[in-house]
Amino acid sequence: MIVSYKIESFSIQIVSNYAGGGGYQMGHVYLYGQNQEYLGYLGIIKNEKELPQNRQHQDGAITIYFHETELQSILDTLRNESPVSIKFNTNSKWGSIETGKETVGNGGLAA
Repeated sequence: MIVSYKIESFSIQIVSNYAGGGGYQMGHVYLYGQNQEYLGYLGIIKNEKELPQNRQHQDGAITIYFHETELQSILDTLRNESPVSIKFNTNSKWGSIETGKETVGNGGLAA
């Protein structure tokens, strides 16, 4: 089953020497829906370390892990795209951040 939530806002926490995420987690991107409902977080793991398994908690919140090299792309997506959703497959454990349909060539310059 695929669980999907629309992201309305987010906050960032960069941490030092955090024991969570296999001991190599260097940050969190907390995600919120309508009325500041907590949706879950993106765990940011140091590049050279293996990613922990994504999961959904008993309360429905989702945790998805990414390497630190993906952080800039994640923040760009959250800041510049709309709508943005978090998705999680409860069977295969894959997770994603996805945008809605956007018109091609809407005036932005290619990177």
